[in-house]
Amino acid sequence: MNLSAGKKIIFDMDGVITGEERYWDAAALTVWELIFSERFLNIEHPSGLPVFKTGLSLREIAAVRRVIFCEDQVISFFKQRAVNSNWDLAFLTFSFQLLSLTRYLAGRGISFKDLYDGREGGLEKGITTGELSLMRSSLTAAGGDGWKPSFQDVLTDWAEEARGGELMKKLRNIFPPGYGQIFGKSGNAPSSSSLWKDTQEIFQEWYFGEEVFKVNYGKEPGVSGKEGLISREEPLIRVSAIKAALSELKRLGWKLGIATGRPMNELFHPLEQMDIWKYFDANSVVTFDKVTKVEKILGENFPLISLGKPHPYSFLKAYWGEEKSNRELASAAPPLPQQGMCWVIGDALADLLAAREAGASFIGVLTGHNGSNNKELFKNEGAEAILPDITCLPEFFTKDNL
Repeated sequence: MNLSAGKKIIFDMDGVITGEERYWDAAALTVWELIFSERFLNIEHPSGLPVFKTGLSLREIAAVRRVIFCEDQVISFFKQRAVNSNWDLAFLTFSFQLLSLTRYLAGRGISFKDLYDGREGGLEKGITTGELSLMRSSLTAAGGDGWKPSFQDVLTDWAEEARGGELMKKLRNIFPPGYGQIFGKSGNAPSSSSLWKDTQEIFQEWYFGEEVFKVNYGKEPGVSGKEGLISREEPLIRVSAIKAALSELKRLGWKLGIATGRPMNELFHPLEQMDIWKYFDANSVVTFDKVTKVEKILGENFPLISLGKPHPYSFLKAYWGEEKSNRELASAAPPLPQQGMCWVIGDALADLLAAREAGASFIGVLTGHNGSNNKELFKNEGAEAILPDITCLPEFFTKDNL
């Protein structure tokens, strides 16, 4: 049995090579739209937030993010609990506000059945964002504007020890009786719900902008005028330094791979723009769309399967490529690489947990959201090394560290 696919270093992207700032902006704008736009909940804007519109200045975008994510404390909260996807960041942040709203409605005798009884098509996949307006109507009937979002409240201890995908299950379980149906049938993965998919689409509208969204998805966005954030992406480190580090790693005999939560159309463009795509082995690149395709195939027999980080599948797939089947790599006892043959470079807890389960050695870099504050987290979780950034990798791999 082949126990090695050679020497590989597998990189996470965001927080390691590419920045996440524009993703966090898109997540904040998504939550802002769902709560304050006339299309959805249409809650009155608090001070500090602009009235909903699609053409925003950089200062206004920063103001939205500052309020929605509480000076980025909400981002840190979910990052420390192994939330790897920024779509999940937006969805969880919004869902927590829905928890507060449904508690307000339930406290005034308004049940989920009152709102959605008789809905056509049943509630297998929950409600859509378009049906959020029914909550607004009931809110008005219950006493006008008595409910206001409180974005700080998500920073409490409701999550307890839950991490990653467990967080949505935890959140669903503390909704008022009946209201958990917002997310569809109990036991379904959150990403299968209509609300998650609609939230993801709004996120993509903000990230790509109207014109690119139409090209990528073949349809009009829900609202026109979004300019797009993708063109504002910036690398974390000087491109020349990134290129020098990747080139040296290849010279040392390492094959370079990628395991990222980005879809391919959000990965290739910035890497090609930096002229670094050429350093990566195309058969060792695993993206969000590749993972979801495998989930769909395997889901016919395993309906609740979820292979995103912190599941080890993406790192294992990047390491083994086509040598091992997807069913093997997604199993409870997947084939693991030989010790020292696979190294993972990441910036967050989700990367570390996935690398550990994949049998890979993990190097934490301090270029992610929490910066040097992650040093203690990585140390406590058993990272093999902690480095300032990826430019330190060639020196690490030329020393006696293997």
